[in-house]
Amino acid sequence: MPSPTPRSMIRPGRRLSLPPLALLITGQALSGLGDRFFVVALPAILLQRYGTGTLALVLTVYGAARLAGLFLGGPFADRFPPRQIMLTADVARAVVIGVLCLLAWTGRAGVWELCAATALLGLASGTFLPANFSIIPAIVEESRIQRATSLNYATTQAVALGGPVIAGVAVARFGAGPALAADAISYLVSVVTLWLMRRPAPDATAMREATAMRDATAIRDATAMRDATAIRDATAIRDATAMRDATAAPAARAAGLWGVLRERPLLKVIMTLAAVGNLGFAGVLEVGLPALLHQTVSPFAAAYGIVLGAFGLGALLGSLVVGARPTPRNPVRLAVALLLPQAVMLAAAGLTGGPAPTTLLFLGVGFTNAAANVLLMAVVQTAVPAEVRGRVFAALLVASVGFFPVGASLAGLLASATGPRAVFLLAAALVAVTSLAGLMSRPVRFYPRGGEPHALRD
Repeated sequence: MPSPTPRSMIRPGRRLSLPPLALLITGQALSGLGDRFFVVALPAILLQRYGTGTLALVLTVYGAARLAGLFLGGPFADRFPPRQIMLTADVARAVVIGVLCLLAWTGRAGVWELCAATALLGLASGTFLPANFSIIPAIVEESRIQRATSLNYATTQAVALGGPVIAGVAVARFGAGPALAADAISYLVSVVTLWLMRRPAPDATAMREATAMRDATAIRDATAMRDATAIRDATAIRDATAMRDATAAPAARAAGLWGVLRERPLLKVIMTLAAVGNLGFAGVLEVGLPALLHQTVSPFAAAYGIVLGAFGLGALLGSLVVGARPTPRNPVRLAVALLLPQAVMLAAAGLTGGPAPTTLLFLGVGFTNAAANVLLMAVVQTAVPAEVRGRVFAALLVASVGFFPVGASLAGLLASATGPRAVFLLAAALVAVTSLAGLMSRPVRFYPRGGEPHALRD
């Protein structure tokens, strides 16, 4: 397997005041906050002028375009540097949001203009996502991937927790036009941070390798033929390893996504977890939870917001805890095992229905969900060859995004027929069965630290 850390992004050069990871997290946090302004401003424009039918139409166009972008973004992330794809996508989004801002400010935002703008935004966002997931192994050492992933995920959760509140106040106070202007500026900030990542500082591994080579040269010059022979042997081994990696990269690219899935059955398990998990979660978050609270709590909206806030807080804590801990010997087994208490808490939330216990239970659901996500993302980033990493992440995102509307639709039918509690119980059953099946599978049971054993690839 080729090294999961391409040297194209980690090369000697001028040291910046901020490391690449800090630049990445800062830019994506600000652009994520800007996205919350768009999420609040778009319904404000559409509901005021056109109604809920038009809002549903525009959101459907956005979702379809984002799904199409995922199919494009995966191959792009494997063929081009992820940073360049992210830069291009953010420039495009800044321009489109800027045009939307002018239309909203002048009152000329018609339905077709909004549909066209959101289609372009969805396409750019879908293209952006696989590159965003693929870039971390290119800017940090392999030993720091889990911590870097947790910091990035925790920042996303923090923005998701507080961003809607800030955006809602801004839209109510200043209107949709200024809110969209803030979103466009946030993308420009992301462009700047991505641009500054063009010459990251050399990583510690490269410095250690350079130091080791200098020491070896000094020893060779100072000692006799025995040391010179040892150095020649080491050079031969190094050249053989480099040749193996050089031939492995085109082979991985030629094999493509399906070849990688055949060789690494663990990825099939992770994709199944993503698909089934989102099938259940979509029904709970989009249909089951609001329907259950509407039956048991008054006022409903405040309770719904509090429970979602608890879920976001739990996700933030879960990602931070995983980042602070060392990588377990079998991170996949731990991630899959975390789904079992998550299933229990989902079932308990459906059976209790009260605001206080539901809030506490969703705090735990968010914690276990985020911890499992961070562990699995770090595994994919380290175990998948860089030449196909973008397509693998695109497939994972398609499994997640594609099953989300299906889960919401099924949950709506089930809630209408039997009540919202059945949605929770069905989601808990799906998560529990998937977790147990994953724990019993060979790829999960025998996953060692650092990659799958060759026996699992045969």
